[in-house]
Amino acid sequence: MGIFQEPDGLRRVVLNRTFVITLTGMTIFAIFSFSVDRFFTVENLLNTLRQIAILGILSVGMTLLFAVGEIDIAIGSIYGFLTVVMGILVGRYGWNPWEGMLAVIALGALIGANTGLIVTKIGIPSFVVTLAEMVAYRSASLLASGERPSEVEGSGSFYAASGGYIGGAFPWLIVWMMVIVIAGGVILTRTKFGCHVFATGGDQEAARNWGINTRRIKFWCFVSMGALCGLSGALLFGWLQVAAPITGTGLEFGVIAAVILGGTALQGGRGSIYGSLVGAVIIGMLSSGLVLLGLSQQWKDVATGALILLAAALDWFGRKVGRRFAPAVAEAD
Repeated sequence: MGIFQEPDGLRRVVLNRTFVITLTGMTIFAIFSFSVDRFFTVENLLNTLRQIAILGILSVGMTLLFAVGEIDIAIGSIYGFLTVVMGILVGRYGWNPWEGMLAVIALGALIGANTGLIVTKIGIPSFVVTLAEMVAYRSASLLASGERPSEVEGSGSFYAASGGYIGGAFPWLIVWMMVIVIAGGVILTRTKFGCHVFATGGDQEAARNWGINTRRIKFWCFVSMGALCGLSGALLFGWLQVAAPITGTGLEFGVIAAVILGGTALQGGRGSIYGSLVGAVIIGMLSSGLVLLGLSQQWKDVATGALILLAAALDWFGRKVGRRFAPAVAEAD
């Protein structure tokens, strides 16, 4: 048995995506820290985390959807639409912003419920449904706003808790992100719902045979995604105090990139909230580091695309190594 311990250990390391994504993030952090002036400063690091807070929050919902074997490519448009709704409620109709936040979260949950019902009851693939929604909600944003941004000059607890700082230095947005990430991680790894998510994404037919209502699991994952879009839209409005109809354009690609970098399987059955958070942080570090180097934002997209290809290659390599050593390990056991 001893002769198989080394290959099995190698296989476990290669297949440990948490280790790989953490090492990747630490490597990128070290490279920028030593090569870029002002990168390794408290101000820049906090600003980087603040910039990716919305990305991190939305990646929680997308991780749930990927893990259950679904996808939502409309989140950028839905997020933008709900931000516009928040601006209209607060700026035009004078709603209390906390009430407006609850309203857009509820509206986002309803949008997610509608998507979930179409996917699970009618059977239209989620990619097709959300592709249509991506176009529809972007147009709805333009129509509702009259193609003009809504601005407010807000003050009070809501604006302090969304766009302000704790102790004058630590952004509240980071706190919101960490609360959602921790809650999402607990739900996915410590609850029956999380187990059912992985079972549904891993083998839907087997999950049904075990008595899991896979349609209901998928439905609630879509609801969660919609609600997080509403929360994110409200927080963005509180931070910038403006709601523009083009808000969220292309955001879905950043969220999907973070989730893929984090090791969540596109085919379902595997996912990690922690990995998705690290993926979002990596994207944030690339954006911050390349800008400080004097390069344009487009280089961040190039680097992110290269990392996604690298993550896919590592996944393929890990599976190949796993298949190669699995028979030997089984024989040794």
